[in-house]
Amino acid sequence: MYFKKYADTDFFLALMKDSDWLKNNARKVYEKHKGDIVVTPFTIAEIMIVCQRENIPLKKTLFQISRISKLDLVSWDIFFRACDYVENGATIFDSLLMAFCGEDNTIISSDKIYKKFGFDVIDLKK
Repeated sequence: MYFKKYADTDFFLALMKDSDWLKNNARKVYEKHKGDIVVTPFTIAEIMIVCQRENIPLKKTLFQISRISKLDLVSWDIFFRACDYVENGATIFDSLLMAFCGEDNTIISSDKIYKKFGFDVIDLKK
């Protein structure tokens, strides 16, 4: 069975920014999982917000992300599952990523919240 690796915002920003404390680890993860990295529409929305706030070129960033990851589609069930994570203390974007990913797949992130909910995580800090 094929399990997807869903990348969180910090993974993409580490790769795209000129300097980031997670850059080297993000590159290693990318090289190891090239072709298997998936992004959700919610992660893209979060990246767009960060790009606008940080004056990072938006279209260029999205183009780069589109070259290294696959975009997955969405259904209403994801939003209802996300509500359960929100009710248990996760942020909206983290909840949407977990609901979208499902418990059988892996999340690439430096965020500890995903392990709290029992997800398999490729930790960018290692």
